[in-house]
Amino acid sequence: MLRTTCVKLFFAISMLFGVSVSAFADTEWIRPGTFIHWPDSLKEFESEEAQFDAIAPESILRTDFAQQVTIQEGLPVWEQPPDLLPSSFTPTMLDDVGAETWQVLPPGLMFHSYLAGEKEPRTAAQWLYEKNRGLIWEAAVGGRWGLFRHGTQGPNADGFQFDVEGGALVRIDPEEESDLEAADFRAGFVGTWRRGPWRWKAGYSHISSHVGDEYIIKNPTYHRVNYVRDSILAAVMYDFTPELQGYWEVAYAVGAEGGARPVELQFGTQYSPAVETGFRGAPFAAINGHLRQELRFGGSVNVEAGWAWRGGQSNNLFRAGFQHYNGNSMQWSFVHRYESLTGMGIWFDF
Repeated sequence: MLRTTCVKLFFAISMLFGVSVSAFADTEWIRPGTFIHWPDSLKEFESEEAQFDAIAPESILRTDFAQQVTIQEGLPVWEQPPDLLPSSFTPTMLDDVGAETWQVLPPGLMFHSYLAGEKEPRTAAQWLYEKNRGLIWEAAVGGRWGLFRHGTQGPNADGFQFDVEGGALVRIDPEEESDLEAADFRAGFVGTWRRGPWRWKAGYSHISSHVGDEYIIKNPTYHRVNYVRDSILAAVMYDFTPELQGYWEVAYAVGAEGGARPVELQFGTQYSPAVETGFRGAPFAAINGHLRQELRFGGSVNVEAGWAWRGGQSNNLFRAGFQHYNGNSMQWSFVHRYESLTGMGIWFDF
C-alpha cells in the first residue's frame, strides 16, 4: 500500500508545517473555492479514502450553487438547470441591453399610438355598418417615425426620442359610387420618454377636417364647418405588464375653429403581444375614451379586439379584428352627428 503510506506521511507533514489548502485546489477530487475538512484521526482518513476509491469516477455527482458537475472519464461536465438562466437570447433581447447613445432614425417608438384611438396616425381600413345609413368605409394612411434618440439600443429602448407624425383619415361611401365623404388630416411632432414601465409624451398636433366634393354636390343644403385644432398635448402611459398598458392624455388647442373648443381628453387601456409573434400571432384588445369640450365633455368610446402579429426588429404591429364605435361622428366634419358603428378592420401600427 505504497499510496496509502505516502498519503499518511503527507498528512502528518502538513499538520506539522501548516501546508496551504491551495495545494489541493487543483486535484481531481477537491475543486477550487471549497474548504477542506481535516479528519480527526488517521483512521477516519483511511475510511474516507476507501469510500472514495470504491466509487467509479464517471458516476460521481456533486451539487453546488444549484449546479451539477458530472465526472466522465476524468473530465468535469457542467450542467446548468434550465430554470435559472434563459437557454438562449434572441437578437431583440440583446439589442435592448446597452448604454444610452445618440441615434439617428432609430427603430421602434418609446410611446406607441393608442390601439383604439380613432385619430391616431396609422395605416388602416375598417368596414363598418351604421343602422341609419348602411355600410361605410373608414381608411387611414400615415404613421409616426422616430427622427433621433438619446437612449439604449433596440425597438424597446429607454431614454428620449423625437418623433414626427402625419396621416389622412378618410371616409368613403361604398353605396354612393365610392364617393369620398370626408377626411381628417393630422400632422405634428412629439418628444417621448421611457424609463422602465413609465412612458411620457409631449408635443404639438394639428387636425383639420374637410368634406368631399361629391358629398357637397349631392347634399347642397349641407353647411360646411371648418373644424381645426392646433393643440399642445401631454400624455402618460404605464406598463402594468409588457403586454398591458393604461394611459391618459390631455390636449389644449391654442388655435381652434369651426366650433372646436380648447380642451380634449383621451384615456384607455390596451393589451397586445409585447414580443415577436411569428406567423402564429396573439390576441389583442383595446378600449379608448375620447372627450371634447365642445361636446360638453361628451364624445366617443371605441372598442377593438382580435388577433395581432408583432415584428421583431421593427416592433411594428399588424392587427385584424372586430370594432365597435359609439358616440359623436368619427369624422369631425360632422362633429355633432351621433353614430353607432360596428364591423371589422385591419390596422398597421408603428
